[in-house]
Amino acid sequence: MRKISKYIFGIGGLAVAGLGLYAGLSNKEPAKYSLEWIKKLTDKDWEIEREVVRQKFCNPKYDESTRIGFQNLLSLFDKVKSDRDWAGIKPQGPAYHREHGFNLYKP
Repeated sequence: MRKISKYIFGIGGLAVAGLGLYAGLSNKEPAKYSLEWIKKLTDKDWEIEREVVRQKFCNPKYDESTRIGFQNLLSLFDKVKSDRDWAGIKPQGPAYHREHGFNLYKP
């Protein structure tokens, strides 16, 4: 009987520990400046955070590789904003032919 109760408590303890570990990992916030983090920002927060990154990108005290990283972050911010603004609608250009110049297309 004593051996069975140890076994049951051991299994129960492992289940509780596993559930706690799962809950702790699943409720984790995304890393700052990751794609998921940027997608969760409101428009106002998006503008503020993008301006912070832009200021760091323009700051000459950072070395070139760090500034390239900031430039990549700016591109990521712009991609998320563009996807949010277009909301699944495919962008379309003007209906006239514009390959050889402005207003040269004759219907």
